[in-house]
Amino acid sequence: MRIAQVSTMSTPVRPTRSGSVEAVVWLLTRELTRMGHDVTVFGAAGSEVAGNMVATLPGPYATEGSPDSWHLCEWINVARALEESGTFDLLHSHAYLWGIPLERLSQAPMLHTLHILPSQDEALLRMMRPGAHVSAISGYQWRAFPHLPSAPVVYHAVDSSQFQFVDQPRDYLLYLGQFTPGKGPIAAVQTAKRVGLRLLLAGPQNRYYREEIAPLVDGVSVQYAGSVTGSARAELLGGANALLYLISEPEPFGLVMPEAMICGTPVVATRLGAVPEVVDEGITGYSTDSLDDLPRQVERAIALDRSLVRTRAEERFSGERMAREYLQIYEGIVGGE
Repeated sequence: MRIAQVSTMSTPVRPTRSGSVEAVVWLLTRELTRMGHDVTVFGAAGSEVAGNMVATLPGPYATEGSPDSWHLCEWINVARALEESGTFDLLHSHAYLWGIPLERLSQAPMLHTLHILPSQDEALLRMMRPGAHVSAISGYQWRAFPHLPSAPVVYHAVDSSQFQFVDQPRDYLLYLGQFTPGKGPIAAVQTAKRVGLRLLLAGPQNRYYREEIAPLVDGVSVQYAGSVTGSARAELLGGANALLYLISEPEPFGLVMPEAMICGTPVVATRLGAVPEVVDEGITGYSTDSLDDLPRQVERAIALDRSLVRTRAEERFSGERMAREYLQIYEGIVGGE
């Protein structure tokens, strides 16, 4: 099958280990290519993909001469893919459903995947064209709009070769992500102190970090590990006793959870959004509705068999599984199902 992957444009399409949409597109492209399909990626220059590459702009948003407007960058990329749509059997667009209004201009059928929680605007886009093929990254993602057609669920995947299994972790809990109130960094600090383990905080500094989180960092029980990427990110995940994913605002997936699991690191999470779909209770971690219950769940998670955490993550979140499930959707669309 001749498949176009229309990436987002925030970074080049690479195996960044950062949980970005571009990293998911990279892994999906590699696995589909391994299966023998002819895959072309539309994205920013500097991408490194297993298939063919069309660099629609010289760099991501506002770099290397690309437009400052991220909306404009995304539109240019989607439009370029549609210009060449006649050479493909199917276009898979990961660009915020913005391809839906352009479907009538495409010479090949399209699949659209949104990688964030949908707003009313995304719901309106789907209502404008109810026959559009849309996939979901979790069962929770579109739950707020039950009146819309159901969307087949394909969970994100992790390239296990990028994350080393660690059987004997070091004595720390880990918070890894953006510093926002909804991500729960303060809850992570409070939980670690109640358990009596030091906490490492990792993520790019911003105003919220400097004003609300930095005063809690004492360099001993709470330490800031910086903004980590690549092998440093994988090492930090693998060395943790547990990953704390204590969100107070629901999210549609949370790729950092499988990334931790693939290292053997269990997850302790608040039971919101897609967490119940990602965490296998008593196998890869624990989730709870109560912040008061978090210390007990951390202690239970630390006692889990890390080799079983890794095994279950490989079973559920492999790139091969993700590609196979998307391919089944592709074949149904092309076949007119």
